Amino acid sequence: MNRLLLAGVAAALTASTAAFSLTGSAVAEPAAPVIRVMPLGDSITVGQGSVSWNGYRADLRDLVTGQTSYGVRYVGDQNSGSMSNPQHEGHGGYTIDDVRHGVDGWLAASQPDVVLLYIGTNDLNQQQDTDPDHAADRLTTLVDRIFTDAPDVTVVMEGLITTTGGMQERVRQYNKRSRELAVVEQAAGRHLLFAAGAKLDSVDFADRVHPTDTGYQKMADSFFPPLQEALDEGWVHSSR
Repeated sequence: MNRLLLAGVAAALTASTAAFSLTGSAVAEPAAPVIRVMPLGDSITVGQGSVSWNGYRADLRDLVTGQTSYGVRYVGDQNSGSMSNPQHEGHGGYTIDDVRHGVDGWLAASQPDVVLLYIGTNDLNQQQDTDPDHAADRLTTLVDRIFTDAPDVTVVMEGLITTTGGMQERVRQYNKRSRELAVVEQAAGRHLLFAAGAKLDSVDFADRVHPTDTGYQKMADSFFPPLQEALDEGWVHSSR
């Protein structure tokens, strides 16, 4: 009889513990997924002009931290800035074609879930003897290359800063073509979102083309909504 009584008590305790485990606060919530994000571009991706050299990357990470559905881990074979996880794939002075020539290896090495693309300033800067009239065509070729290499990746492409000195009209045309490219790529089933180019005031520039820290904050503010949209739409599925 005593053994039966003890067995009943043990069973009751087991059931109670199981119920607590299922409903009580002691049960740990599943960890939010962490997505691999590659910041890709030129010296603005590096963070030139930022006191910390964190550029927009630290500000964007702070915006992500303010929500709980996902986290980010920056990837790339470059690093700059005082932040933790300073990895990126920014290369000072690079044009669109320069990025295209390297992107195959960078994507293969880092396996990003999301690419944050900011490129074109050096193509539109006639002081560097480039061909600004065909910059948007080169951008199309780069984007096609990215999706050929990584068909399931999500690309968030931010338009160029709209107030860069001496380049406003060229930037306007380039950003218009960039926005149209996003529509075309989405119609083809690819995950490309366009973020409007940031409008910086004169105090937001460290020089003619590079933002200060306040300018980089405005860039992060532009990148964040489409990044969040991509997650909400279920486009990004991290398996790592």
